[in-house]
Amino acid sequence: MNTWLRVLTLLIVAAILQSSIFTEMRINGMGVELLLLIAILSGYHGGPVRGAHVSFWTGLVNDCVVASPLGIHALIYPVIAVAVSNLEERFINEKRVIRAFGVALAVATGVLLTAAVGHIFGEKTFNTDSLPETAIIAAVMTTFFSKPISRIVNWTVSSGMPQEVKTRIAGSSR
Repeated sequence: MNTWLRVLTLLIVAAILQSSIFTEMRINGMGVELLLLIAILSGYHGGPVRGAHVSFWTGLVNDCVVASPLGIHALIYPVIAVAVSNLEERFINEKRVIRAFGVALAVATGVLLTAAVGHIFGEKTFNTDSLPETAIIAAVMTTFFSKPISRIVNWTVSSGMPQEVKTRIAGSSR
């Protein structure tokens, strides 16, 4: 199956899950950020270039799912994917707890950056008094789903990649 067909299928399924099931699972108004998790993991498994491409489209899909101006998430997600891809090389042999903390930190950063960019463009979706608490809740809830989603994103994004890149990624996924 073509890589971009896999990505399209993943994004459609994730958008449906984000707008249906994950909308119902909320704590203090914040839920699982599935599309942000896919953007983060695409940077981790796909490298900076492929991760940025997938994350851009993931951001556009997220903009269509939530009531935000088109392009805010598409502006933030590639930056996070490239940052995760560059930091991933430094944490290749780290334990699962450290990688889970990295995912949680990336999710919290994504929520905070999205709120900051939204605020710049006049979006008032987040209560600034509880923004750190909101980011922490989203990070913890999203990290809980990161292991199974990571396998799916790895299968989706890494198809057609050179073998030496796949070997490096397989060594870092232990």
